[in-house]
Formats: sequence, structure tokens, C-alpha cells
Amino acid sequence: MQKDGSRWIRIGRQIREHRQHAGLSQEELAKLVALSPTMLSAMERGVRGIKRDHVERIDAALGTPGTLTELWDRSRRTGLPTWYEKVADIERAASEIWVYHPLLVPGLLQTQEYAEHIFRVGRPRDTPAEIEDLVCGRMSRKAIFDRERPPRLVVVLDEGVLRRPTGGREIMRRQLDHLLAESAKPHVSLQVVPYDSDHHPGLSNGFTLFTVPRKSPVLYVETRRFGKPTEDPEAVEDYAQLFSDLRGAALPLGASRQLIERLRGEF
Repeated sequence: MQKDGSRWIRIGRQIREHRQHAGLSQEELAKLVALSPTMLSAMERGVRGIKRDHVERIDAALGTPGTLTELWDRSRRTGLPTWYEKVADIERAASEIWVYHPLLVPGLLQTQEYAEHIFRVGRPRDTPAEIEDLVCGRMSRKAIFDRERPPRLVVVLDEGVLRRPTGGREIMRRQLDHLLAESAKPHVSLQVVPYDSDHHPGLSNGFTLFTVPRKSPVLYVETRRFGKPTEDPEAVEDYAQLFSDLRGAALPLGASRQLIERLRGEF
């Protein structure tokens, strides 16, 4: 109930902000969408549940096609984008997760403030409430590591990820502290491909490989706006070999930690 209450408050706040921006009173909007003013008031205050067809009608009346409906969909479960929900299910079922990223710290290892900065820069038209929803969704994914038997997480990063002061020097310093703390846990392995490597096989894109018990391995590749998991054997084999090559090009675990510690000192 508490989780749903927070969800309705976020959606209600957005309804109110968009209504006020359109210059409409509660009574005027309620008439346009065939709701009573009392019901609309309760929805804006977040004290009652909100149906999807209600936000669809409000979107149409306010000239904000899909904005509120997307927020409703995104917050329906964990604040994740609807296109990521299937991947989140796979992530929760996985016994092993391999991640490579050439530009950013992967979501499962991001601090909240680092994630918030990434979303603000990447989605400049989103409202503060929408950014908050996305950040909460990303942070909620980490619950898989609270289990008695958490999945093994194997991560390879490019050194540039650690050197770039994403969000500012203070945010990046705390992000590096977080990487050091997480990589000290027995279920986490973190390696870094150094700048001075003359062989870097990962100059294309980031990706994730999931090992799920009693199921085929799953590959996930994401773009700016969407992503899609696949069990295609040829694609999975190709990326599994690429991940192996990346680990071979990266520093060993101990040397990777030493590099992170040194770079942390520079922030």
C-alpha cells in the first residue's frame, strides 16, 4: 500500500502540474475527461488509485499525448520503463550476469546521484518527478543482491569510464568509492581495460549476458530509447566470446582495484 501510495502521489503531482501549465481549473479538466471534480482532486493529491484510461483521457485533454500514460506504465511495477520490464524479470532470475560498458558505470553498480545525473542529461525533457521515478526503478534492481544467494556479477569497464568526472568530481569520487566497496564482495568481479592497452576488442557498444538456470543464455543490447533481449544462439555465442576477449584485455582483479583506488585519489 505504501508503495502504491507513493506511485499515486507522483502521478497526481504530474497531472496537477500539466493541468496548471494548460491554464485549466480542476473543474474545467474534470468536465473535459468526464470525471467529477472531487475525483480529480483526489487523484491530484495522490489519495486514491488512478486508472490507466483516466490518464489517457487526461493526456488527450491536456495535449500531452502519452506523457502521463507513459509515467503510469513506467511506475506500474518498479518505476522501470515498460520496454525494460522483461529484462528486469530475466535479471531477477539470473544466476550470473556479465556486463560490459565502454562509457558508463552499469546500472547495477551506480550510486543514486550518479544515476540521477545520467537520467537528467540523457532525458532533458523529463520532469523532476519522472527522473525520480526512473532513479527509484534503477535503484530497486539492486535488490537481487540482498538475497541469501545473490547472482554473480562480472563487470568489465573501459578506463575512460573511471576517469570522466560524470556529474562532477564529488559525485564521481563517491561513485568510485562505491565501486571499490562493491568489488570487494565475493559475488562481484570488476575488471578495467586500461588506456595503454594496444588491444581493445570492445570499441563498439555495451551489452549484458544473463545465465538463467534451466534456460538458454540471454543477450541484452540497449540503445538510447529501447532494448531487446535475445536468446539467438549465434548472437549469444558471439558476445560471450567478445566478453571473454574483453576480460583477457583487462587488468586482473587486483590490478583493476588498484587502478580504481589511484583514480579515486585524483578526484
